[in-house]
Amino acid sequence: MTDATASARPAEAAQQRDAAFLAEVGGRLCGSLDTDMTAATVAELASPVLGERSLVLMPASRGRWEWWAHRLDGSSTHGKVRRLLPASAPVLARAMFATQTTVRIVPPAEVVALPAAVRDMLAGFAEIAAVPLVSGTGDTPGVLILARSEPLADMDRQVVRDFAERAGAALGSASLFGRQESAIQGLQTTLHPAELPTVPGVRLAAHYRPAAGPLRVGGDFYDVHPRSDGTVLFLLGDVCGNGPEAAALTGNIRHALGALHLVEREPSRLLDLVNTTLLTNGGSRFASLVVGSMTSRSADTMRLALGSGGHPCPLVLRRDGTVEEVIIPGMLVGVTSNARFGQETVELNRGDVCLLYTDGITEARGGPTGDEMFGDERLADLLAGCQDTPIDTVLTKINAAVGEWLGGNDHDDIALLAIQPQSG
Repeated sequence: MTDATASARPAEAAQQRDAAFLAEVGGRLCGSLDTDMTAATVAELASPVLGERSLVLMPASRGRWEWWAHRLDGSSTHGKVRRLLPASAPVLARAMFATQTTVRIVPPAEVVALPAAVRDMLAGFAEIAAVPLVSGTGDTPGVLILARSEPLADMDRQVVRDFAERAGAALGSASLFGRQESAIQGLQTTLHPAELPTVPGVRLAAHYRPAAGPLRVGGDFYDVHPRSDGTVLFLLGDVCGNGPEAAALTGNIRHALGALHLVEREPSRLLDLVNTTLLTNGGSRFASLVVGSMTSRSADTMRLALGSGGHPCPLVLRRDGTVEEVIIPGMLVGVTSNARFGQETVELNRGDVCLLYTDGITEARGGPTGDEMFGDERLADLLAGCQDTPIDTVLTKINAAVGEWLGGNDHDDIALLAIQPQSG
């Protein structure tokens, strides 16, 4: 065996070791969508392979850095420190905004200037290396800091760069997912139906179940707005389609009615105003909608004025168990400027319930064939069996029956709103 052959074998072994390490890194970081967990994993993977001590440093809010560290003894720590000005930490500052995974050596004077929590973890090592963690989009979500007892060799530097590329891509994906989740939560807060208000003389119950999707909000909606004169605006609607675009139009309609009802009481007139608003704003989506105004007439009775814009007819469960369909003519909202919207009046007595619902209930497909609609008749029969049942339980029974009917099939957005006079 020649000297050249003997020296090649350790190099080949090192390459195989490095390839196995990088494969493990890819497997551990693949699909990680939590920034904290990803940063902690990056620090753990880097130590002890790349350095005796490793630290992931990322920008945080309010002028701070957030760090995740791992030691040879297997312990991990996490914290936040004040962010240094570029003049005090020029190497780290450049690394934070770099677009390439270049290994930089942090001089001792800069290490000494670091906040105590970070400085103490790096003290006593011969070399402190910093390498940007560059994401796939070219952003730098953070910096990897390696504390070593001996300088990095050229081969080791290449492994560090390869590691940093994988780590940066994982951190970038996790950071992007986190921002998307924050945006979704903000949208949910804005678009999700608000908690029902307490209205004297009225029992209210609602159920909201959006179709499957990342936003967890959809095109069905309801709102209840008490007015200063004792009357109450209520509405329930269904925007064409589901998902983000439907949710956005849902928000527009809810906000418009939230303002318009302060100057207009008649449901049919409110529908006309909303129709004009949607047409003025443009867009190809439309909605079906029931708008109502309730007025208490005595301790046990109330009058509902109901206007419809092409929506499924409200149902009234009377105290004796009969179910009445309130037929209200009306065209869809947001289709034409010539739309006409009808209006009907309903008297509710003690024990009666008015139910508003979206077609996600009646058009739910399932049953024995897997493709049969739940239908209007089945809903009316189910409601008739809820005589003398609390309205919260009524909605629970409807939701359970529809869920059973679906049998695991996908469903459209679903919304229910129940109204009942309450004495005392």
